[in-house]
Amino acid sequence: MVCIAKTKKQAQVIEQRRKEQQFKRICGRISVRANSRVMHKTELKPTVALTSATVEKMSRHEMLEWVNSTVHGQHKKIEELCSGVAYCQMMELLFPNCIGLKRIKTTAKLEHEFLYNLKLFQAAFIKLNFDKSVPIDRLMKAKFQDNFEFLQWFKKFFDTHSAGKENLRVPAAHAAAAQNAPKPIRKPGAQTLGTAKPSATKQELLKTPKGTQPHEERQVSPSSIQTLQQTQVQLAEQILTTEHERDTYYKKLAEIEAILNASLQNNVHMDWCNRALTILYATDDGPATSPADELAHEHIEGISLETDV
Repeated sequence: MVCIAKTKKQAQVIEQRRKEQQFKRICGRISVRANSRVMHKTELKPTVALTSATVEKMSRHEMLEWVNSTVHGQHKKIEELCSGVAYCQMMELLFPNCIGLKRIKTTAKLEHEFLYNLKLFQAAFIKLNFDKSVPIDRLMKAKFQDNFEFLQWFKKFFDTHSAGKENLRVPAAHAAAAQNAPKPIRKPGAQTLGTAKPSATKQELLKTPKGTQPHEERQVSPSSIQTLQQTQVQLAEQILTTEHERDTYYKKLAEIEAILNASLQNNVHMDWCNRALTILYATDDGPATSPADELAHEHIEGISLETDV
């Protein structure tokens, strides 16, 4: 009995010491994280200031020509830059591996794809410690004035940091993929994340296009016409159902994304939120790391290295 009591007491002492060591490690990580945040705030690099004296007097056509010549693009309007593809490509030219060309969605044509590219663009500034906040919400609306003003600023930023660098051009293979991408779809009016364009009605889907009336001399059996009409109705119903499901799940994903981002800002369940965002931001080529996940991963690696030392 005495031996059993001693063994239990030793186990309690060992468990108490383990908890104390674990508590010290947690306190050490918290202090390191706090110090790293303070250092991050104090070591931000200033960007360029755009004033009436420093802005270049370039027209919209000259600006587009500069963008297209740099990224080998075929942009026709300033508003098409809302996809964020060109900005990500030019940022990668200035600072290689700050984004990664393979991570850019060059075929972006929907709002959530614009958001993904622009978040990559913003994450590059954070990664490089530049004190710049990208107006993502305004750029995504595909309005000329907002995109033109930001392009003027980025032109100044690009010229400042490209000094002394030569042959800043996007690789031909990646440029070709961007050229084959469809044009961005501009949604009418202001639209927040999670709202979807109303689906077409069944009457619109069943409406016969002009100029497709059958010839009078061509005879078709009534049974064939009835079969085709039934098939058309079935396809129209399937389209409406698919569009309804698409809009419903898109709204749910948008709400989930907002909750995850809010949790990240409040430092709540960061690891779980980053894993979930990685799944949301995955591309067709495979899993892709979200901007928030990448920054958090680098931050955690820095903390683990300092604590191990």
